[in-house]
Amino acid sequence: PAACRQPPVSRRQMVVGINLGSQAAVVASADGAILRNEDGGVRTSSIVAFTAAERKLGEAAGGSQAKDRVCSVPRLGLLKHSALADAAVARHWPFPRSEHASGLSQLAVPGFGDQSGVALLGALLGKLRSTSGAAAGSPVALSLPPCAAAGASPEEAEASRRFAKAALADAAAVGGWGEVVALPTPAEAAGEALARKYPRGEAAVDTLVVDVGHSCAFVAAVRLHPLAKEGAKEGAAAWRAELLYEESDAFLGCDQMDDALFDHFGAKIGASHGTPIKPASRAGWRLLDGCERLRKLLSTLPEAAVSVENLVDGCDVPLKLARDDFVALLAPLLAKLGAMTRRALSTAGLERLASVELAGGGTRIPAVQEAVTQALLESAAGAAVGGLEDRRFGAKLDDASLAVGAALVAKRAVDAAGPAAGAGATTAGEAGAAAAAGEAEAADAAHGSALGAEALAVCVAAEAEMAGRDAAAAARSAAVNELEGYILEARGMRSRKHGSLIDGASLEPMLDEAEDWLYSDAGEAAGCGELGAFLAALRVRVDGTMVAFREKVEAERVASEAALQASADAAAAERAANGEDEDHDQRRLKYPDRLRMVQKNKDEGTELFKGAVDVTQYRQAAARYNKALTHAAKFVDLSPDAREEVDALKLSLHLNIAMCWLKITDATNHLDQAIRSCTDALALDGENVKALYRRATALEQKKDYEAAKADLAAAAQIAPDDKAVPKLQQRVEAQIKRQLDKEKKMYGKMFG
Repeated sequence: PAACRQPPVSRRQMVVGINLGSQAAVVASADGAILRNEDGGVRTSSIVAFTAAERKLGEAAGGSQAKDRVCSVPRLGLLKHSALADAAVARHWPFPRSEHASGLSQLAVPGFGDQSGVALLGALLGKLRSTSGAAAGSPVALSLPPCAAAGASPEEAEASRRFAKAALADAAAVGGWGEVVALPTPAEAAGEALARKYPRGEAAVDTLVVDVGHSCAFVAAVRLHPLAKEGAKEGAAAWRAELLYEESDAFLGCDQMDDALFDHFGAKIGASHGTPIKPASRAGWRLLDGCERLRKLLSTLPEAAVSVENLVDGCDVPLKLARDDFVALLAPLLAKLGAMTRRALSTAGLERLASVELAGGGTRIPAVQEAVTQALLESAAGAAVGGLEDRRFGAKLDDASLAVGAALVAKRAVDAAGPAAGAGATTAGEAGAAAAAGEAEAADAAHGSALGAEALAVCVAAEAEMAGRDAAAAARSAAVNELEGYILEARGMRSRKHGSLIDGASLEPMLDEAEDWLYSDAGEAAGCGELGAFLAALRVRVDGTMVAFREKVEAERVASEAALQASADAAAAERAANGEDEDHDQRRLKYPDRLRMVQKNKDEGTELFKGAVDVTQYRQAAARYNKALTHAAKFVDLSPDAREEVDALKLSLHLNIAMCWLKITDATNHLDQAIRSCTDALALDGENVKALYRRATALEQKKDYEAAKADLAAAAQIAPDDKAVPKLQQRVEAQIKRQLDKEKKMYGKMFG
């Protein structure tokens, strides 16, 4: 199957980790960055949808009707067809399911033929690759979801894992990824993430991780070892994770809870209305959605009710349940989770737990937390944590943590292999290409192939063709949206100021005609080129009805700009009369142009600061930073994302200016200026540790020790691991003590 992979990219260029959740997938890099999807979010829905015209993936599929979408795609792509009989989600898929030659399931999708689980999961992985910016052939690490039930024999569990690894490696190849560097279990990925997140100490600590996700769960006992300082590389984790025990269940999650509610209410509604609610039907999907909403409400309320619209004979049906009844429905699932937790807590050598980390949406349910607590109280290792009256479970892990953990596992493997490993196609000549091909073959040997080489090659080619169809359909959809948007915009022009000048008698029939064509057979059959040409011709015709309107709007714009210029000239004259520096840049630059000027001045200030040897250079650096701030104040009409980016730049500039003023010691007001800059920074980010620390530094030098103490206390609470803050705190406390001792002596002499 190595021949089916994309030409490899250097392993060291970018190894990302992916957490394949049943509801959503997250992509992250080893440095902790979460890679965003096409909508700017950090999670991509694990959904593939099929309409009559196109296939939709991820977020684009989220808005599709239930009858068109396949949810929990990783389940379909990793579990054997026979195993899916125990999966709650399989009952609710809209398409008929049968067994593929590989042993996986395949769905019969009208208009698209049989779609195997590997093909669908590969398509989703391809979507994740393209939206994350990873090049074709990039190496990847995937957190392997649980593949077997908790009660499976070791042999059955191992066979399920091997099968899932082979299927996942095939799906990665279909999605255009290169070498699968690592396939850690969720427990292994969680351990790596915890090693970066856990509060630092001097001795090893044991912690319990319980994760109940949408479809599956795992329990792990993890020991975190502090690394010797002399043995830790720069930038490496301060702690190392050792996995003492892990157990997972592929059929213990929120979808099983929703399914229990579905059966409960389905039976009640069938008895009361005489109409059974079947899974994978319109009524079934509505009821399942209502059960999910009810389950979430019961996580916070002792009793909850929801209404399911148009469920039976066009009537809305209320669903009402008390939490105690909900817990009774969950009893088998809670018993399984409790047993898994007890087995983890009985691990030989497990010490008294330092914490219990809960992850996954299912752990928000009080009954789930109670099941974990009961297991803790029955164990020597967990009794101390479980018995606390103000017991608070940790929440250091989420789905993004598992993606980061997978990337960290891969990074460690790449680093251990040395710089010669994974040279890939980016190294010189055929030798590098041969080495990379050898790595892919080695990976294939390690993970195997569920489909086999020939079937995988067919699947890769089919996905490439389907991706081309998806791209063409998306381009046509964008062209249709542009035309629809223009028609809607043109209709609204008459309601604007001076809209009465538009020739409505000509415009409205013109737009009606365009709309009729768009939804006609000719419009439905039109491609991107024809749609674009139609829009261009429509623009010309519409502009002909708006000549007087546009002339009036343009005249008003010119008059407004003249008034603004006159106001600017008056302000400039006033500044000149007052002897103030003139700001010559009064241009209304576009956002990217103004941003470049801010960054240019900021970079120049940083260069001056780094090379400074006396206060003159620090003054010059402060001047460049102030110039950058001046440009940053001239942005107009910022979007929320742009405003966030500009505020981040302003924050950095205020912090840099404060540092400069701390260095300009020949100015009598240098400490006041530093304090002012820090205060400006805190106005943008009230919890910025650097601003608090630098303001405290200036306050200490001004001998305002109490104010410095307050800033340092706030900084210590926000960043307890910061090493600089305690040192300054000790110095300030010493000064306060010295001052108190001095006052005590003085008062002693006065009243002695």
